[in-house]
Amino acid sequence: MKGSTEEVSSTVKSRLLDHPEDNAQVGSEDPAEAQPEIPMAQHSNEIHPQIRMDGALHRSGFKRSDVTPYEGGNWEIVGEDSQILVVKVQAGQSVMCEPGGMLTKGASTEPTIDMGTCSLAFKRCCCARESCFRVVWSSAAGEDVVTITPYFPSKVLPIDMLKYRGLFIKKKAWMATVNGTTEFDVTTASSCTTACCAGQGCFITALTGTGTAFLSVGGTVVEKVLGEGEQRVLEDSSLVAWEPTVTLEVARVGGCGVMLCGGQGLFQVVVTGPGLVIVQSMSFEKARGAYMREARGHGKSLLQQAI
Repeated sequence: MKGSTEEVSSTVKSRLLDHPEDNAQVGSEDPAEAQPEIPMAQHSNEIHPQIRMDGALHRSGFKRSDVTPYEGGNWEIVGEDSQILVVKVQAGQSVMCEPGGMLTKGASTEPTIDMGTCSLAFKRCCCARESCFRVVWSSAAGEDVVTITPYFPSKVLPIDMLKYRGLFIKKKAWMATVNGTTEFDVTTASSCTTACCAGQGCFITALTGTGTAFLSVGGTVVEKVLGEGEQRVLEDSSLVAWEPTVTLEVARVGGCGVMLCGGQGLFQVVVTGPGLVIVQSMSFEKARGAYMREARGHGKSLLQQAI
């Protein structure tokens, strides 16, 4: 009996040494370890249903615009929440940006000042709240790299201008243009209520040109191509860019109680298609307001902060 037991034991030991994968199955006391491994993509979808293609965002018709990394032929967007634009400039090429936007550059890249025409410079300064001047960074000899930053901590959104017959953009949203030229024009708001309450002012900035334009956007960015007559209601500071075929109107946020205590202000923007709209979740105005409220509330009692 003893000899038989030793013979069986040696046979099992020999099998386990020859087939180590069987050893893992035999030695496992947890039944879950013996089950087949769930593929990573399937596992992630079950835990995070918001990333499914049939999620709420997808059903709303919007899609993410700020999924990184973005790469073009000679440019790249780097970073997560506070991004920068890195442009590879060849000899004879240039990148145009707002004043103060340069972060790094090589020794062979030199700046020049461009105004366009006097009328356009006047419109940019007085109506679009942009600078009269634009800085053009050019490489005179060989390849160089220029890094551009937004004017506030934000993401960088590329727009292929050849796809659109111009775009209306939020004031100070433009950051830079690569592989083309950009011109600013202005148009008046469609009505007095839109001018006063839509968050865009009396004059709306029109962006035209060629190449790739880059916009400064805050938070999460989504976009939607509205159908003919399709409407969406937006928070007044969230609209970043829209096609000229889209119309803007203003509506009350609700009754008196909602208008006074709902935290959405008095009015909201109604956009009507057809055309593209691009929306940001954290505008510069919203972020500035949050910081200012926090600064005013510092050191005060709860009653004072409530007032």
